[in-house]
Amino acid sequence: MNYPIYISSSSDDEEDEVEEPINSQQPVTTTIVNDERRIYQAALQDLNQPKTEKDLPHGVLSVPLMRHQKIALEWMRQKERSYNNCSGGILADDQGLGKTISIIALILLQKLKSQSRRVKKRSRRSGGTLVVCPASVVKQWAKELDDKVSPQNKLSVLVYHGSRRINDPVELAKYDVVVTTYALVTNEVLQSQIRFSGALGRVRWSRVVLDEAQTIKNHKTQVARACSSLNAKRRWCLSGTPIQNEVMDLFSYFKFLRYHPYAELCSFSQRIMVPIRNNRVKGYKKLQAVLRAILLRRTKETLLDGQPILHLPPKTINLTKVDFSPEEFAFYKTLEATSQSEFEAYAAAGAVYSNYAYILVMLLRLRQACDHPWLVKTSSFERVNQSGFTSTKINAVMKTLESLGKQVKTLVFSQWTGMLDLVEHSFDKSGVTFRRLDGTMSLVARDNAVKEFNNDPSVQVMLMSLKAGNLGLNMVSASHVIILDLWWNPTTEDQAIDRAHRIGQTRAVTVTRIAINNTVEDRILALQETKRIVVASALGEDPGELSATRLTEQDLGFLFFGVKQEHI
Repeated sequence: MNYPIYISSSSDDEEDEVEEPINSQQPVTTTIVNDERRIYQAALQDLNQPKTEKDLPHGVLSVPLMRHQKIALEWMRQKERSYNNCSGGILADDQGLGKTISIIALILLQKLKSQSRRVKKRSRRSGGTLVVCPASVVKQWAKELDDKVSPQNKLSVLVYHGSRRINDPVELAKYDVVVTTYALVTNEVLQSQIRFSGALGRVRWSRVVLDEAQTIKNHKTQVARACSSLNAKRRWCLSGTPIQNEVMDLFSYFKFLRYHPYAELCSFSQRIMVPIRNNRVKGYKKLQAVLRAILLRRTKETLLDGQPILHLPPKTINLTKVDFSPEEFAFYKTLEATSQSEFEAYAAAGAVYSNYAYILVMLLRLRQACDHPWLVKTSSFERVNQSGFTSTKINAVMKTLESLGKQVKTLVFSQWTGMLDLVEHSFDKSGVTFRRLDGTMSLVARDNAVKEFNNDPSVQVMLMSLKAGNLGLNMVSASHVIILDLWWNPTTEDQAIDRAHRIGQTRAVTVTRIAINNTVEDRILALQETKRIVVASALGEDPGELSATRLTEQDLGFLFFGVKQEHI
């Protein structure tokens, strides 16, 4: 049987111990109890926001670290020196607070330390940080790694992507930083002893960083399993939204981080989920303590010594509620009545969960009908082009842009590329200059679109797919954001808004969220608030007790009818 050969990229002060495979069985002994005691001791030590700072020597970075970034650097340095439960953690600062530069500083700190040891004739090299990120931000990571480091201290960086990428793990191990995508990790990393790993799975990385780590929130997915199987000494999750749907999202991070005793599903359920179910207030308090030992989170509102950690221009979010045209209203009500009838039939037969996927499709159609009836009726753009019909939401977008003037750059987000097509058609007719970014575009095309939008004064709008454009991108040239359609997970919208409201923004940012009155979007707005409360409860930002979970039968009844299912 062939087993992968691991190429070490350890630094001078590391030992060459062999890391256990992810699927190895952890011995069940009394040390697990001690693990929890150490976690609580660490949580008590970090009861308040850490304030100890660490900085790099002057001139190593091309831009100075802000105070909260210096605090993050020292916190991460300490966590990487901790071997009790896991070496690493979760940097969960709000979007736009500079998690990327904090990681770059950590990489440089390790390199400088290794270089100083080389003077003492240490022959082994340091380095070997693997950054895994969405495809849409690969180029931006490469740019940040170049722009933020002074010429005298450049890191050797490889973008591992494309058909001509290096396939030799020995070559990969020579670079200080390798930047790649979640898709390539999924394809190349050994997930069993049967299949031979690609190059990424055959390097023993000094450090693995998962950017936008919420990508692995479902521990059952191939991408989560592949990332957890990476061979690394230190592990980091970067996410401004570590909990998107439910507390269970955290298990996948704990598994990746090897955060014992919570890295096993049975133990996580017994020690985290059961206490929350039994007593939500006490359960959430325990979860906060467990997180405090490995998670650092600051929001844009966090205070340090009574002062905001970041002085950003104000952000104003406006909800614009509009009414359907008579034709749209008639179409929507017919679709809604049919959907309600089908849902009632499934509920009466006790078959909601066995038809869960189809019911979600019915909800999808209702939501799409709020954007434009042609998203439901047909996929043919030509029919829309010939009819000349413009939906209420598209009219609202055009009215908003007209009120802003051509000097204000705007991001327009939709979940559906079909809706982007329809908006694009209206822009062409009205002479609006725009660029577009969606998941069908190559990395080069995406990068060019972002550069042209940011640098060309004549480009007024960026049309963006919510999935492809809400992560990692820096779009501070825009000062207005339009959210065309709602989703019951509000963090997705928050991430989109933070493309503009982040470090580097010099103007006030306004946000227009467009919703249709007396539709499913009213109920989505209500569900978003319950999700926010749960995230705040888990992260210690709010004492709320509601639970954000997979949509229950009661949630579905609420979305279809506006009342809980037991009252239907």
